[in-house]
Amino acid sequence: MLDDFNAHKSVDEAHERSEHRGPRFVPIAAAILAMVAAAANLANSQRTTQALLAKNDAILLEAKATDQWNYYQAKSIKGYVYDAQATALGSRGAAASLHARAAKYEREKAAIAAQAKDLEERSAAANERSERRMQSHEVIEIGVTLLEIAIVLVSISALVTTPLLSGAAAAAAGLGCIIALMGILR
Repeated sequence: MLDDFNAHKSVDEAHERSEHRGPRFVPIAAAILAMVAAAANLANSQRTTQALLAKNDAILLEAKATDQWNYYQAKSIKGYVYDAQATALGSRGAAASLHARAAKYEREKAAIAAQAKDLEERSAAANERSERRMQSHEVIEIGVTLLEIAIVLVSISALVTTPLLSGAAAAAAGLGCIIALMGILR
């Protein structure tokens, strides 16, 4: 058995097999691209969560503002009722007390309206925050998609060994990184 072993022939065969596997940079490039895509996807998931939380805050604040406006309307109605009763009584002694109650409700309405307006403004700000985060998410998503395409192209280039595929992979990777970074910084 040892007589049949030819070291020179074994080295040549091993060298020939390694040449058919493609360039050594391909698995490293695919791994690096996968890590970059994973990091961008993590940022993308965080933006989505932030957008949903901001939208949830906006909805909650809008509901609270609606409650405040309903409270405002209730105070208005009570004030109108007391005012109508006072007007119906005319100049009797109880009319002054009813007018005083109507005036009290009128004063309370101003603070309630201010709270409702503040809640509406905070809701609008939360809505804007949600919208900005969603726009950032959409940009990052495009970058992640390009990075995933680059991973596929790099993997195929290991089998086909065409410079065109390697160039396309590099272009997709570069563009994907730039777009994802733009979305993250947005």
